Amino acid sequence: MMPYSEEESRALLERAKKFFGPAPSEGTRSCSPLSSTSAAPSNSCLSPTHLLNLVGVPASKSYTESWIKNSSSQNKMNETYCYEISQNEKTIDKNQELVRSLKYQIRMLEEQGDSPALIDSKRNEMLLYQKKISDAEAALINRGPCPIETCTKHHEITKDASMEVESGQYGNHYSDFKLVSPKKAAKIRNDVIKSPIKTSNKFNELTNLDENKPLIPTINLKMDANYNLILQEINRLYPETENKLIRGFINIKTNSLENREGIINLLKKNGKEFILSESNEDRPLKVVIKYLPVDQDKDALKNILEENGFKILRIGQLKNYRLKTPYPYFLVDVIKTPNHLNIYNIKTINHLKVKIESYRKKNRATICFKCSGFHHSAKNCECLPKCIKCAGRHETRNCEIKTIIENPICITCNGEGHLASWRGCPKFPKINKTPAKSTYAQKLKINLTPHIPPTNSEKITEPAEHLSNSDTGDFQEIRNALQTVKNALNEFPNLLEISKLLNKAKDKFEKLNLLIQLIN
Repeated sequence: MMPYSEEESRALLERAKKFFGPAPSEGTRSCSPLSSTSAAPSNSCLSPTHLLNLVGVPASKSYTESWIKNSSSQNKMNETYCYEISQNEKTIDKNQELVRSLKYQIRMLEEQGDSPALIDSKRNEMLLYQKKISDAEAALINRGPCPIETCTKHHEITKDASMEVESGQYGNHYSDFKLVSPKKAAKIRNDVIKSPIKTSNKFNELTNLDENKPLIPTINLKMDANYNLILQEINRLYPETENKLIRGFINIKTNSLENREGIINLLKKNGKEFILSESNEDRPLKVVIKYLPVDQDKDALKNILEENGFKILRIGQLKNYRLKTPYPYFLVDVIKTPNHLNIYNIKTINHLKVKIESYRKKNRATICFKCSGFHHSAKNCECLPKCIKCAGRHETRNCEIKTIIENPICITCNGEGHLASWRGCPKFPKINKTPAKSTYAQKLKINLTPHIPPTNSEKITEPAEHLSNSDTGDFQEIRNALQTVKNALNEFPNLLEISKLLNKAKDKFEKLNLLIQLIN
C-alpha cells in the first residue's frame, strides 16, 4: 500500500478534527478503559493523529472515508426519525384536545334537546379525529424508540450519564451546561398537597340563578264572590302557582308557559273575567316619525318600512283633539326583531329628511276601549264589554249614541255631568309625578347660603312694597262682588236649584216659568 502524501494527510487530519473534536492536551488525564461502559476505548478519547495511524494499517484510505461518510449520514437519519416521532406526538396531543372538546359539545347539545342532525355531525367529526390519533400511534409503534440516546425529549437521563456530565471528564465540551455553587442552586422540594381553605360566600346563592330564564307574564283574575273556588281548582291542577291580591285583581304567577295556557283555558271555560299581562319582549317598539307630509298615506309608509326589513304592527297619525287637526307626526308600532333598533338609523323617506324618536307616553292612566277599565289595553282584556256612554254590555265604538250627551252619567263614580274618561272624576286614577331630584351642587348651595330671619320692621313693610294701589282696588272689588252673591243667596234660597233646572230647560217658556218661581 502506498503511504499518504503530506497534503492528503493534512486534509484527512482536518476532517478528523471537525468530526471528533480537538485532541486532548498533554496536561489532561488519559482515557481509562475502566471508566467506559464498553471494553473498547471510545473514539472521542483518540487523537486525530492516532486515528490516522489506525487507518494507516492495511485497512486502506477508502475505508476510512466511507466510514466517516456513513457516520454523518446516519446522524442525519437519526435526526429525521426524532423529528418524525415529535410530529406524531404533537398530532396525537392536538387531536385528543379536539376529541375532548367535541365530547363536551355533544353532551351539552343532548341536554338542551338540540336537533339530532347536528349531534350526528359532531360525532362524525369526533370519529375523524380519533382515526388520526390511531394512525399516529400506529406510526410511533412501527418507528420504534428514538435512535438518539442523548435526546432529552424521548429518553430519560440515567444516573451514570448525569454523573459523567457533572464530572466534566466525558461530557460535551461545546454544551451550554454550567456548574453553579450549591448556594445558588435551587433545592429540590417535595410537592405537598395542601388541603383547601374553607371559605364562606354570602353571595353564593346568586351563582344558581338562571339569567337566560325568560319571565313568564302573569294572569290578573277579577275578584268576585266565588273567587276561592276557582283558586282551589287552579291550585289542584297547578300546585306551583303563586297568587297575590293587587288593586282588586288576583295576580296569578305560573312557572311555565304551558301552565299559563292551561289556566287561561280553565278561566275561559268557567266564564271568569281576567286581564293578561304582557312581557317586555312581546310589546312593540313605539317610535314617532316627524317631518313627513300631513297627507302621507299610511299604507305606503308601512310598505316602505317593511321593504327595509322591519315588521310593522300598526301606524297612526297624531292629532290635536281640541282643534281636530292632524300633526305631521306618525306613531309606528315596530315588532321586536334582531334588527328592530336599526329603525333609528333611517334619515330619509321618499327623499325627505325625517327624524325618528322614541314615543314619549303621557304620564296618566290608560283606559281600556273594551271594558272601560284602567291600567290595561283592549288587546289583553278578557273582561265583559262595557260602554262608557250608556253602561251597556257592548264596546263604546259599537254604541248607538253618536251625538254629544248633555248630562252624561259616569259608570265609575255614578256622578252626573261627566264620563269615566274625564280626569277630574274622583275615581280616575291619579299617578304621582316624582319630583326631580336636586343635584349635589344645588344642595350644597342651599346649605352654604346663610338664613337671615327678617326683623319686625321688614315684616311690616314687605306687603306694602309688593302690593300696589291697583292690586288693592281689584281685591276690594272682588270682595264686594262676593258679598253681593252671598246676600242674593240669603234672599233667594232656591237660587241654586233653579239654576240647575235652567240648564235642563228645553224652550224659553220653561225658563221663564222657572224665573217666576224664583221671584215668588
